[in-house]
Amino acid sequence: MSAGLEIRGKSMRIWMKPISNEPPIKETLDWPFTPENVEKAKKLAGLIKLEIELDQFNLAKHFPHSKHLKKNQMSYYITQYKEMIRWEVAPSTFDGYNSHIKKHVFPRWAKTHPKDIDTAAVKKWVNELHEYLAPKTIREVVTRLASIHDLWRQENKVPYNPFETIVVKQLDNLEPDPFTKTEISLILGTVSSSDIQNLLPCVFWTGLSISEQIAIAWEDVDLEKGTIQINRNFVKGVYKVTKNRRRKREIKLLQPAIQALRRQYAVTGNRYSQVVSVLQRDNRTHKQEKLHFVWINQEYDEPFNYYELRYIWRRHLKKANVRYRGINQGRHTFASQLLSSGQVPPEWIADQLGHSDTSMIYKHYGKLIAEDIPDYLTKINNYINQ
Repeated sequence: MSAGLEIRGKSMRIWMKPISNEPPIKETLDWPFTPENVEKAKKLAGLIKLEIELDQFNLAKHFPHSKHLKKNQMSYYITQYKEMIRWEVAPSTFDGYNSHIKKHVFPRWAKTHPKDIDTAAVKKWVNELHEYLAPKTIREVVTRLASIHDLWRQENKVPYNPFETIVVKQLDNLEPDPFTKTEISLILGTVSSSDIQNLLPCVFWTGLSISEQIAIAWEDVDLEKGTIQINRNFVKGVYKVTKNRRRKREIKLLQPAIQALRRQYAVTGNRYSQVVSVLQRDNRTHKQEKLHFVWINQEYDEPFNYYELRYIWRRHLKKANVRYRGINQGRHTFASQLLSSGQVPPEWIADQLGHSDTSMIYKHYGKLIAEDIPDYLTKINNYINQ
């Protein structure tokens, strides 16, 4: 996959090979043959080569009247769809969509005329996908194909929707698997890497997702008030604002988290600041922020990323002799422990987690831990007998 410039006499032609196993596309430039235009053509060839390498090439952008633009193939609408959504979704979301298109949609449907895609063909394809993909992934892949096909239907005012009756049955959502109070005690009581010794209580007692946790800076923390302002998260190497406005919130810290953060301040509170680029909600604009990060991987002298933290977490659970669960179960544990205590209203928990109401609490986090539930029956009998 590459691109280059061909010069024949006084004719200039750009050749492009965006797909490795297909013949190159060749476009003749109608520019006068001058030294200035030769340099301009070389730069254009270099730009196209870079776009192909970055998977951002769009033939229609450079050659809108090209005979190679085939509106009779899904490949044309795949390109249009990717250009349309590139700035509508977060970079990590776009990468996921693009991966599904590249691995599954393009190989099967790129050369198909949109009018030839019918319900029977899609159902047959879905059955083939079941051989090697999970139902959730299949559903996402089919959604991408349906969205691409919709561009053609709208352009041609075609009412028939072959995806209308396509249903991909999902497996039941995996139940949250929070840690019990006994397990929390074992985890916190086991000597750990100095990098995460103070982080561990915050994993359980702040209610933050790990993408929020590792993006915290001391500028967000007020130890006197006992609060943290959640302003950003860190996903796949990108700092960005919270995924919705509700998640931009101020959380109130429980005592174990305050104590851990006071200890951590002695470690990273006076560390040098870093200027980072934070992606804004429009997925285009970046804002520069000068921050002193709280959680630092001392080995690399950099803020933690998720993959480093996951490795250290797994190793620590093994050392503590606690059954492995992902580090984001700390968020589930926070909600479940507080619900199990019977001391905290669900509305307060929802506010801490950044949910607009309590429905998500009961649906995703509200698994009561039997061994940690108070003896409600005795409490009720004592109340009745007073």
